[in-house]
Amino acid sequence: MHAHLLSHAHLPFARSKELGQDARCTARSSLHFHDAQEQAHALSGWNQDYLQLSAGIFLGELAQVEGSGIKLFVERVQQSVLQTGLLPPGVLALGVPLHASGGGMFCGRPCDASSLHFFSGDSGFEFRTSREHTMLGIELQVDKDVELPMRAGTLTHTIRPLSKIKSYVMDLYQSARCDPTLLSTPAVVASVSDFLLDSLLRAPNAPGSQQDGATNTHWALVQRCVILVNDARDEAPTVTQLCAATGVSRRTLQNAFLRVLDMSPLAYIKAVRLKQAREALKNARSVTDAATSCGFWHFGHFSQDYQAMFGERPSDTLKRG
Repeated sequence: MHAHLLSHAHLPFARSKELGQDARCTARSSLHFHDAQEQAHALSGWNQDYLQLSAGIFLGELAQVEGSGIKLFVERVQQSVLQTGLLPPGVLALGVPLHASGGGMFCGRPCDASSLHFFSGDSGFEFRTSREHTMLGIELQVDKDVELPMRAGTLTHTIRPLSKIKSYVMDLYQSARCDPTLLSTPAVVASVSDFLLDSLLRAPNAPGSQQDGATNTHWALVQRCVILVNDARDEAPTVTQLCAATGVSRRTLQNAFLRVLDMSPLAYIKAVRLKQAREALKNARSVTDAATSCGFWHFGHFSQDYQAMFGERPSDTLKRG
């Protein structure tokens, strides 16, 4: 079953007109992306932001099949990406990794292909993927009286329940590819909701359980720095300023970033500024205007860093915009 699903995970979904004209259900062909932020916006309702962390051409893919009660999607990224988002209240969303080229970090906890991701929660989620990551996601509305865990997290080290949940979601995905109307059938929606909620609450390390102290401290420190960097849109703070604002040494900050994002604080700040420049280039009059607005003054170095990160020259992005 798992091998069969993996072999079809990147194939386009059948078009809805080939599966009937039920307006409640849609099956979409795969969308392909060369811009991480554009892929983030393609998954509606998740309020996502993607920051590309590893250098190279970004290749992403997203395919969805949905009804009035359940949405299923397969998402693939081929660069390490920091994903942040916030789901609306009453939405249960789980992610089943199909492939991961290495370890990642989900809401302060190490994760890999054996983890199950719980995206719901009133604090949102943060997910640093491996360089190659493919995930099967499921999203469904639950009754307003159902109490979901208050924060996002991972389910790991519970092999039997995890394998059962993964097989269940994979089977549902395969069935929905053949007949998307299943995802709008009230009895099916109720049955899927009951199964997932029961499995989630039974898991001994469900989201909300106590995290490892050191990991939790590192995650909280990185979160504070991310907020400081994002709030300083006009001029990104230096690493020294981040240390002063958080009251920690440079070594402590370095260790936290390496643990959580697998990169140094300086490399993170550069990645943020390059992303800002990429967005600015889509509406700028010139490369110079976009670069200087994001704090880059040496245009030769900017061009080199930009091409190394995104696999194209700034002028290529400008022309496409």
